[in-house]
Amino acid sequence: MNCSSFGKCGSCVLWQMPYEEQLKMKSGQLIELFSEFDMPGLEVVHGSDEHFRARAEFRVWHEGDKSYYAMRKRKEDGRGVIPIEECKIVDKAIYEVMTPLLNEIEKNDNLRFKLYEIDFLSNSKGELIVTLIYHRKVDETIAEDIQKLKDKFKNIDFIVRKKGRKYVFDKNYLIEELNINSKIYKYKIIENTFSQPNRQMNQKMIEWAMRNSEDLRGDLVELYCGNGNFTIPLSERFNRVIATEISKESIEAATYNAEINERGNITFLAMSAAEFSKLYKDKSPLITKYDLKNVLIDPPRAGLDDKSREFVNEFDNIIYISCNPETLKRDLQTLSKGREIKAFAFFDQFPYTNHAECGVILQKR
Repeated sequence: MNCSSFGKCGSCVLWQMPYEEQLKMKSGQLIELFSEFDMPGLEVVHGSDEHFRARAEFRVWHEGDKSYYAMRKRKEDGRGVIPIEECKIVDKAIYEVMTPLLNEIEKNDNLRFKLYEIDFLSNSKGELIVTLIYHRKVDETIAEDIQKLKDKFKNIDFIVRKKGRKYVFDKNYLIEELNINSKIYKYKIIENTFSQPNRQMNQKMIEWAMRNSEDLRGDLVELYCGNGNFTIPLSERFNRVIATEISKESIEAATYNAEINERGNITFLAMSAAEFSKLYKDKSPLITKYDLKNVLIDPPRAGLDDKSREFVNEFDNIIYISCNPETLKRDLQTLSKGREIKAFAFFDQFPYTNHAECGVILQKR
């Protein structure tokens, strides 16, 4: 990939390194990091190195009558942001609309004045939600100007945000379609809630989890389930699934997603991992009817806290998706005891960065 913003913005830190070399470097680092464990061969899973981000956030830089998208500077260039001409890591639908959209906003003083940030969310059909974030009070006149934008960009729903307030034109969600093992799954993705940013890699991650859970028996509990991204396809591998998520908005989407995918063997609970752990230890009737032998976790970068790690350690089989290899290593120092690591994968969610996403399957000996 070639991008005119390479060497200017601080996002693509590995911009000088060919993509194959990036994969080789990150794979080598992971093999070294986990060398203390008896790991199987590392499976390297990657997709395209351009137009892969379905979510993107840009600051807006104003100079006189001109506005630009902006990204943070490279670390060596100090703090702050710089204007950029293009961003080739974003989804093609986002890439194609960025310049014409900003050109239209420039023409309208009400839309342009103190516009601080523009966020994009796209789906596989090329539909978008664009969120305009302002550092000023907005009034009812913004609705008229947003309608003018909607008339020009018919594939976009707009959201206007300012401190403490949100205005939606016309809806705040998209329906995403993922092709998993040649089957289409549909997902409601709500603006400003977490969703996997790399659609292609997300599909491959789910396929990896399904492939490596084919022989598991019993029911599944999933912590940090989000909008049911893994839950819904994996529910076909297990008798029953119980999934938890602290965000009520995400649980609402997950419940809807189970319905539209006709998955009737899933129960979603709006609670934290710690709250579910307490129900489990107290032998709540809500839990005891399940044959919970398997757990799937996709925690935040901090990984598992001590109590969550202790809880997860009670299950026979663990599917661990990690966005932080360092905290995964720490957690494996506990979870790998008495278990065999059956599979180990590196998912390159973010080319041109040092980020590495991992997947590990652990089974009790």
